[in-house]
Amino acid sequence: MATLLASAQTDCGYQPDVDPDWSIGVTDVLSILGLFGEVDTDQDYIWDSSDDCTDVEACNYDANPTEPCEYLDAFGVCGGTGFLPELLIGSWRMSTVAGAVSVGPAPYSSEWFSSGANGLQAAQYDDVYTFNEDGTLTTAYNGSIIDAFLDYSEQGYGCSSANLAFNPGGGTSGEDAFTLSGTGGACGCPFIGTNDGGLTYDIVELTPTTLRLHTYTDNAACQQTGGYFTYILTRINDGTGGNGDNGDGYEGADSYPGMTLVWSDEFDGTTINSSNWTYDLGNNGWGNNEWQNYTSSPNNSSVADGFLTITARQEGGGYTSARMKSVDLQEFQFGRIDIRAKMPEGQGIWPALWMLGANFPEGGWPQCGEIDIMELVGHQPSTVHGTAHWGSNFSVHQYQGNAITLPGGEKFSEAFHLFSIQWQQNSITWYMDDQPYYSINSSQMNGQPYPFNAPFFFIMNIAVGGNWPGYPDASTQFPQTMMVDYVRVFQ
Repeated sequence: MATLLASAQTDCGYQPDVDPDWSIGVTDVLSILGLFGEVDTDQDYIWDSSDDCTDVEACNYDANPTEPCEYLDAFGVCGGTGFLPELLIGSWRMSTVAGAVSVGPAPYSSEWFSSGANGLQAAQYDDVYTFNEDGTLTTAYNGSIIDAFLDYSEQGYGCSSANLAFNPGGGTSGEDAFTLSGTGGACGCPFIGTNDGGLTYDIVELTPTTLRLHTYTDNAACQQTGGYFTYILTRINDGTGGNGDNGDGYEGADSYPGMTLVWSDEFDGTTINSSNWTYDLGNNGWGNNEWQNYTSSPNNSSVADGFLTITARQEGGGYTSARMKSVDLQEFQFGRIDIRAKMPEGQGIWPALWMLGANFPEGGWPQCGEIDIMELVGHQPSTVHGTAHWGSNFSVHQYQGNAITLPGGEKFSEAFHLFSIQWQQNSITWYMDDQPYYSINSSQMNGQPYPFNAPFFFIMNIAVGGNWPGYPDASTQFPQTMMVDYVRVFQ
């Protein structure tokens, strides 16, 4: 953990009853008694870092020139406690967007190199940089880095700390900046992004989800060289929780460079939007020997506090749930699809966020194509799957996919995560929390038509039982819920 070098308070040397340069008034005496504005806690008749600034208005020097504030935080706020910009506090990692790393001969130039979408290596995407409220920085390189000085090969790297000095307004163009320095030993040349990036970083963009940094290039001895980097990082989580906010977990971006939000359902209000969603109904097994009866009852699907909740219930000897779809209402062809959700768990529980080709009502499955953005089988609560299905008819049904697992035994039922696809002409890439984990393209169809260049619609559901997850047993708890924060389409 790194330590901020600058103090959070500034001692101005004001001695109201000693220093003749300051006028002495009634408020000075009251301050000494602890009754107004600045409090001389240690009664040494000097306002210094041992004392308190309790009244920001009284301590405002512009309003009260004989009562200058001794306690300015890093941003010049009287009585403030800020070490770092509030939006900077939290954990960040390299973005997967195009241009997440660019380099050129001049500041903000991409003349020499600009990374493509998902263009970095895995060892760069798993690096985590955490700016803490107390002004410290934690660097987690997770055991290895991509070493630019060794032909961009993956190399072991055990450092997890760096000193940080914050400089408000000290950037190249007047923006805030910070400088890293080593903590000794093997951690002598810390970095964010790439290890041939410099030690001083300008904060050129800072939003709740995006951090854009600018720095110079350096050599293996941390000496500045002739180029300049720009990095784009994305926030991992915002640390919030509870109803009425965004919930614990991973926060997705509100925007992506070069893309526009063309549609979303943020699930505001108290009712499901019938312009976006309708239902599949019934208990016919749904082709997988499932046990649930799908209903449109508010007991199984509802909107409140900014979330859609789909609930699977045990009712008597059976089970009810909901399967919502956007067919003939909201259909899309290509784009970045983001769904932020928290999953249920338990033996026999099978939540899914997925899409079917818009021609499904006429042509059926699998010729319409199926894109499973996220599926989870409840007895494996730490793993989700992304899969594509296709084939001109059922007898030649094909599918391919992959899975991704949370570290350290974390479960998808414990926090919100972001499930995404980047869907382009002739290719699809799956993401979990902006980490790419599977891709497919039109060359992988095994002789069958590629159906994924046509419009598709959304489906969200929880199945109970089925060929893949198996069936509920005595360990399965009901009700089980899937909470969806939003569905967004960027193009």
